[in-house]
Amino acid sequence: VWPGVALGSGPKAMHLARRLGPRSIAPLHGSQAFSGRRGGAGSDGQFAGASSATAVAVRARALCGAPSQSSALKACGPLHAHVRQQSSASQAPSPRADFPALPAFADQALRGFGQVVFCNSPASGALIGAGLLWADPCLAALAATGCVSATAAARVAGFDAGAVSAGLFGYNGALVGCAFAVFLGFEYMEPAMAATAAGGAASALVTSRLGKVLTAVPQWTLAFNATAISALLWARRSSVPSAAPAAAESAAPARGAAEMSLGEWCSSSLTGVSQIFVVNDAISGALMLAGIVAYSAGAAAATLLGSGLGAGAGAAWGADAEDVKAGLWGFNPALTSLAVSIFFVPLGFSPLVLVCGGAVASAAATVVISGTFREALEVPSCTLPFCLVASGCYLLAGRLPGLALAAAPHSPEANLRAFRAAAAASAR
Repeated sequence: VWPGVALGSGPKAMHLARRLGPRSIAPLHGSQAFSGRRGGAGSDGQFAGASSATAVAVRARALCGAPSQSSALKACGPLHAHVRQQSSASQAPSPRADFPALPAFADQALRGFGQVVFCNSPASGALIGAGLLWADPCLAALAATGCVSATAAARVAGFDAGAVSAGLFGYNGALVGCAFAVFLGFEYMEPAMAATAAGGAASALVTSRLGKVLTAVPQWTLAFNATAISALLWARRSSVPSAAPAAAESAAPARGAAEMSLGEWCSSSLTGVSQIFVVNDAISGALMLAGIVAYSAGAAAATLLGSGLGAGAGAAWGADAEDVKAGLWGFNPALTSLAVSIFFVPLGFSPLVLVCGGAVASAAATVVISGTFREALEVPSCTLPFCLVASGCYLLAGRLPGLALAAAPHSPEANLRAFRAAAAASAR
């Protein structure tokens, strides 16, 4: 597709070949293919491209993540088509309001990194960036290129300024950069940067378009999935099938998850978090989890719980221990559990049941959807399982006892405070 670009292979891409099939990855010069998972996403601050100047209208068009510090955007979740009044949670400052003042564009880009995991905070974005740098500086550079390109494209196109400032256009571009670094092989960084810049800008346009179509549920990471999978399909048509992955697939016998040590089980939960950004590294996952903790301890707990439940579901399914250890079973469940914690009010046990049930359902959906993509298209399904299951969880609000959407989605702690404040005010 581009000079020096092919679907990745090499020692760090062989693990991907085992999941995508024997003809899924063509030869690569160099070692730019990173040892990652089939998809990455993460998930999530998403925006629907609203143009209204009022905060309520902006919130009605926003499609995920945490609220902005500005008065123009106090929440990043769709509040359906009807108008809702702002809750007290929407007035709460960002958990890291003391973060040093940054140039506007740098602040927007860092928030874009944070919005992948629903954190509208430059501090969270900085910790996530540190995790990417630890794992692979080249991947981090492409993630930054995608985020910057998407943010710049949104600014040039004149999309909603509040959403741009909150990083709601940048996060899909960051994920596009991560996916390109893993699934496309680049002999030189120049074509890699150019391709990622184009993909990041395209993701911003797709984000705006999706916002005009999706009103009942958030758009999650659909813009990333559409952009990355389209690019991979294009590269697939232009590449020459290779027999090398088939040899890698039979190089070592499968090891059951039951044979994993306690240390491997613990690290698998962290790699499940890192795989949101298409990274297979427990230390990187710990840094990313720290970024979520800087925003909300409750959201971080839900993320880690979801990743662990996904790993457990993989073991129950009879998955290969190497896949479980690499976090391939954890990232979609982690994103789903995180999304539930951000959008719902933590009242009683129902939200906790949904956090756990959503994680297990995401693991099951990953099996079905990734298998279909592997057999039919020979490309990864990325975070489509998360998008599907998270939408189902979102639609359960109000249909089951104890499941209530937050008026202004922020974090479990802020959502509960706002709910209690609204209840106290109505009781007066």
